[in-house]
Amino acid sequence: MKRLLLVSLALVVAISLTGCFPAGKSGKSAAQDDIEPSGSEEEVYLLYPQLMLLSRKLDEAEAYYKLGNLDYSLSLSEDLIIDIEEFKSTDPDPFVCDHLDMLEQSAIVLNNHIEDEELENEWRDLMTAVIDSIGQNHVVEEEIEIVLNWRTEHWLRYFQGKGRRHFTRWLERVEMYRDIIEPILIEQELPRDLLFLAVIESGLNLHARSSVKATGPWQFMAGTGRLFGLRINWWIDERKDIVAATYAASNYLKYLHGLFGRWDLALAGYNCGEYRVAGAISRQKTEDYWMLRLPSQTKWFVPKFMAALTIGRDPAAFGFKIRKVEPVTFDQVTIDRSTDLKHISRGANCTITRLKDLNPALKRWATPPNMEIDLKVPYGTADDVLAVLASIPPGERVSWHRHKVKKGESLSRISSKYEISQSELKRINNIKNAHKIREGTILLIPVKDSGQVASATSKPKYRESPKLPSKIKVKKYSAPKGQTKVVYTVKDGDTLSEIAERYHVGLSKARKWNNLRYNSTIHPGQSIVIYLPSGSSTQVAGSSGNNADPKNMDGKKKVYHTVRKGETLSAISRQYSTRVSDILAWNGSIKKDLVYPGDKLMIWVESD
Repeated sequence: MKRLLLVSLALVVAISLTGCFPAGKSGKSAAQDDIEPSGSEEEVYLLYPQLMLLSRKLDEAEAYYKLGNLDYSLSLSEDLIIDIEEFKSTDPDPFVCDHLDMLEQSAIVLNNHIEDEELENEWRDLMTAVIDSIGQNHVVEEEIEIVLNWRTEHWLRYFQGKGRRHFTRWLERVEMYRDIIEPILIEQELPRDLLFLAVIESGLNLHARSSVKATGPWQFMAGTGRLFGLRINWWIDERKDIVAATYAASNYLKYLHGLFGRWDLALAGYNCGEYRVAGAISRQKTEDYWMLRLPSQTKWFVPKFMAALTIGRDPAAFGFKIRKVEPVTFDQVTIDRSTDLKHISRGANCTITRLKDLNPALKRWATPPNMEIDLKVPYGTADDVLAVLASIPPGERVSWHRHKVKKGESLSRISSKYEISQSELKRINNIKNAHKIREGTILLIPVKDSGQVASATSKPKYRESPKLPSKIKVKKYSAPKGQTKVVYTVKDGDTLSEIAERYHVGLSKARKWNNLRYNSTIHPGQSIVIYLPSGSSTQVAGSSGNNADPKNMDGKKKVYHTVRKGETLSAISRQYSTRVSDILAWNGSIKKDLVYPGDKLMIWVESD
């Protein structure tokens, strides 16, 4: 929290020294305000690539937060705030300041979320010792084991009932993409059953996008996607590429299975992050997925996968009739420079719409510049496409110039300046009305290519496994010297606060010692660890340890009190000048504050 306060203070000082204020405060003129673009966020990113880099850093910080790695997420977020302030110190245009302010506010909100979560569960204080990886060098089974229980049966009933229409469409897509996904899973030494993970994630909809912006058939967040080699920028989003995303998901799943050695835990990690699953295993001292207390969505996620897999193995047995669909087939051609899709469609003898359907990762009308991509073309047309591309003279190849519309400029004037037809300029920039182009809008203008491929060409990396830790570190509490460990067995009706009070220890310490979150519950039979100073006289029935017996208390004598009608523990404690917590500690059979007439209580009082 101190670190966040220092960062916030630094922001106030830094902002006061920069030029990111409205005209009249920063020294910017009204003329500078007139050039503020009114285009989309993507156009601003084209004009100022630094903003794109800052936005990517925010995506990465949010991805690590979702994965449960709060430490690294906080570090990235704080670095981002510092980078933003450095950018502001360059006195950029006002509209750039607006974008910087939005990014900065998002980073501050993320910091607050991280701080709140740390305060609730003391996450980083619990991350010290190591959960050894389970199942290293395991042999992949041919099939994933299915557990049929009430959660799995719930999804089976849903898919056969209210969800039948959607699930039928999903099964049809399985037949469309099976021949693409399964060979990759086999190549990566993974069970083919994992195909149905994509089914429940997105329904195998390549354009799927969740409310939290997870995208594509395997539902990658932007930061996680980039971590596993997927390229995401203004030109392309490889999360929507069925081949690239499947390789990235395979690498992630191999990593998760290597950590946990079980597919149910690996799938849970895919849903809520491996750090959260590892933390739950550490706190709850079990590796049984069905026994772990995980987020509600994750508790239902694995049963949903198992239900989908059960039906997918034999749809007819569950009453599903799948119409015959043609599997998706294509050839791939490697393109290493920006190429208009109209040239490629001419070589493939298909429409641009057909090309876009095969390549949903492409976000524009051309392949991206300075990037090597494996473009999908209709099956059997790869040689024709390559021949057409080879026949394009260097002078007809294009690269792209970004033009910022100035005040008073018209589309006809811009097209004349760059010697391009208005219709072509409208097509490239998706302009509907030539008379409504706005000042500040960014237009992409095709210019002659030099014919040379840039040396910094980005190559596909989705087949490569990122360097990730082979073990997850989860901190556990180790008692300092001079303390004795006491283990208390929870009884029906016990609460953690009452147990802490009986032992005269703080509730936050009791949570820390037992790896419990703020909202965690305890159950009868559960073992609660308490650390007391060596030689402490406190002892509670149901505990074990080296506590001194209360009967050996110096200067005190033992008396017995018979509870009378209408008496309460509070009244009895006042009568003997002692505390309710002491009476509860001396009489471990009492549950909470429930005493009845005739009960005999042992009480230690001062000797006369």
